[in-house]
Amino acid sequence: MNLVFLKKSRKKPVVGDIFVFQLIFEPEQYRFGMVASTTLKMSSCDNVTLVYIYDHLGNRKDDYPEFVKKKLLLPPQAINHLGWSSGFFETVGHLDLEKHPEYRFPQHHFASFVRPGWYYDELDNRIMNPVEPIGVRGLGNYRTVEDNVCDKLGYPCSED
Repeated sequence: MNLVFLKKSRKKPVVGDIFVFQLIFEPEQYRFGMVASTTLKMSSCDNVTLVYIYDHLGNRKDDYPEFVKKKLLLPPQAINHLGWSSGFFETVGHLDLEKHPEYRFPQHHFASFVRPGWYYDELDNRIMNPVEPIGVRGLGNYRTVEDNVCDKLGYPCSED
């Protein structure tokens, strides 16, 4: 496991929640994410949580990225709530995305890994002209976020 345990939470994430996580390769520093949606439809799953993982490394839990720039490390990720309930994602703040719509992409598109060349929107409708950033159509969790971040940053992925 490359994630550091932070704090367990039974509270479900809500749109606008800012969260942190730590990698063992970056001690005393934090990576940041934000909950962009909790109503994503993905295949047979409804109310999936969509998160942004930012290309930002902070020295403190309140050393936030510049959300308006939407500079992501990964494309939007569709995940479950295990990151919070297992204690690897910790909510540290909240943004009112109704007041700050510029912090969120106007649409989210996902590539099918089952049908190459097929793309879907947030409501699971097939679309023909996807707009970047394009995520992967599939439900992940904190482990998929961990693996994707480590892969992107050149760190070894967990083997367990």
